Amino acid sequence: MSTVRTLLGADWVRLERLTDNANCLSLKEHRALEIVLDDFERRFPQCFFAIYLGTLPASLTAADLGFWLINHGAFHTQQIAKRNDFGTALVIDCQRHVAALTLGYALESHIHEAELRHILSQMNSFLNRRRYGQALENAVGLFGRRLAQSATRTLPDVPPGPGTGDLGGMGLQPLRAAHRHQRTGTKA
Repeated sequence: MSTVRTLLGADWVRLERLTDNANCLSLKEHRALEIVLDDFERRFPQCFFAIYLGTLPASLTAADLGFWLINHGAFHTQQIAKRNDFGTALVIDCQRHVAALTLGYALESHIHEAELRHILSQMNSFLNRRRYGQALENAVGLFGRRLAQSATRTLPDVPPGPGTGDLGGMGLQPLRAAHRHQRTGTKA
């Protein structure tokens, strides 16, 4: 990390969800990816997925840049600022045709290294043919499926509670009980 900081610095940078510094994507591919990323954010509102395409210096790997971006990237959307702990950075070195996926700390326990390697391997044929739009759409889709599978796999077992349980033991009172009951009978 110290070598990467020497190259890139320790300051925060604005991290967009799609940065095409090498102009690898057509306008049509860019717009299609924006829709894919919108869908990802709707499915996983606490997460973000940032994509960087560029030509990296020889002294910097895609994995190094991804790690640095997760730790130094300030990512936000118009709706809400998001924590980098729930971020994913996909970095593609367009000259070397190499990609790396880096996860924020909160996601590391949900997506295993073997799953990340599988996603990257599914991108290789597209990257080798310079079909970056297809590679990225494929990667975001596969990552979303893995994340959804992880979420259902890690749901806690919660015993079924009574439908009209006693909340008083928890220090809570149902709103209806707080209202006065309507009086019936004659007026005084």
